[in-house]
Amino acid sequence: MVRRRHGAGGRMKLPDLGVAMAAITKNEGPFIAEWVAYHYLLGVEHFIIYDNGSTDATVEVLAPFVNAGIVTLVHWPLFPGQIDAYQHAVATFGPRCDWMGFLDIDEFVSLPRGMTLPAFLAGLPAEAEEVVLFWRMFGHSGHRARPAGLVTANFVECDPNLWQIAKCFVRPARVRTMFVHHAETIDRRSVDEKGRPIPQVWMHERGAVTGEVAVVNHYFTRSYDDYAAKIARGQADGRSEKKLEPFEKWQFDHTDTQAAEHAPAVQALLELVGRRGAAPTRYGCQSRMGVVGSTRSFMTASQAAVKKMAKVVEAAGHPVRQQHSLFGTALVLADSAANLPDTGLEPLFHDMPRRAELDLPAEAPAPAEGGPLDPARLVGSVWIAVEFEVQAPGHVDVLLTGDRRDATRLTQRRRQPLPHAGRVLALLVVNDEPVVPRALRLQPLDPEAVRVRALRVFGCD
Repeated sequence: MVRRRHGAGGRMKLPDLGVAMAAITKNEGPFIAEWVAYHYLLGVEHFIIYDNGSTDATVEVLAPFVNAGIVTLVHWPLFPGQIDAYQHAVATFGPRCDWMGFLDIDEFVSLPRGMTLPAFLAGLPAEAEEVVLFWRMFGHSGHRARPAGLVTANFVECDPNLWQIAKCFVRPARVRTMFVHHAETIDRRSVDEKGRPIPQVWMHERGAVTGEVAVVNHYFTRSYDDYAAKIARGQADGRSEKKLEPFEKWQFDHTDTQAAEHAPAVQALLELVGRRGAAPTRYGCQSRMGVVGSTRSFMTASQAAVKKMAKVVEAAGHPVRQQHSLFGTALVLADSAANLPDTGLEPLFHDMPRRAELDLPAEAPAPAEGGPLDPARLVGSVWIAVEFEVQAPGHVDVLLTGDRRDATRLTQRRRQPLPHAGRVLALLVVNDEPVVPRALRLQPLDPEAVRVRALRVFGCD
């Protein structure tokens, strides 16, 4: 994906984050994890959520996402506080983002199968400062009480006509003022989902409404009981004119299941986050996921693991040296035929953080066609434990192929120096961003000088 930034000529530093989203919430604990997981799978890299005085389990529900560096949770007691929260998000977090979206927790972006938000936004005109996506209003689908399961799966009946109200994604650097439904930007260059110019207003002309590519599914009622509670709770922007309408008003005959198709992947991601527990992994990480948080953690862990094994090997009578690089740590034994106290690589990485061992081929398959991403295969870092036999100082290239969350293909090459002859046991991190790994290959520059004796590949969050 090519990211475009506005400004006078010259080279410009790209933002650390591609797409972020901001929202204000109060007592949305039963629904907010699904909202985060759904949009994360669509390619949103970070969420800034303003808690406007929740008394339910919102904080506890979001804790695993906060600890994983996906969510920044801001205590926001100001009332009315929605527009101020949006302004704060643009000013404080906007400089780190290429695009920022502003949606409520009952609003979900709906895109065609296989399309991600980064890909959709990258296809807009370079001069666009804001894109508006119109509401598709969903009702209760016959549920008076709240059903078990996901909102997107339970509520599929909707108004066949799009509403004239929209929500927006903006380039934060171009925003003058944020409002609830739209922004005022420097050059007032707003577009619709097809990239056509559109006025910067909160309600549009009926003829301007379009939703052939992207819309915002507004699950306005959820169940009728949820709807009643929502009306009683009031609104974060301070308005209170909405009234509880009869059950029948929110009964629609039209069905839209496009967002519901993501339900299995969303549920899998929620279960995955739940299994990780509350221990921070990339707590507060505001850089591209997987670069700062997990890589630094890996470096610390690899150094500790190699140091621990070095003591064991030295106690067995084998002189060793440690080798540090940008990507990990290695243990070098001058005698390549030395018998270690334990067999294989297992003792080296026994205490290393890992989610799963990966069985990757040397050649990557063709990119998958459409469909939601399988969150169970998404890892923040891929790392390897590898044993080399080095006859003469040389280098080895570590090549990783995988799929990013925006559906683009990642091919990354890292060159690891091997400056000492002997037996080398190494722990090396491979990638710089979250990826679904597809293939990994080790390629010595001189196969006569460097031979790979054993390799283990792992995913790490």
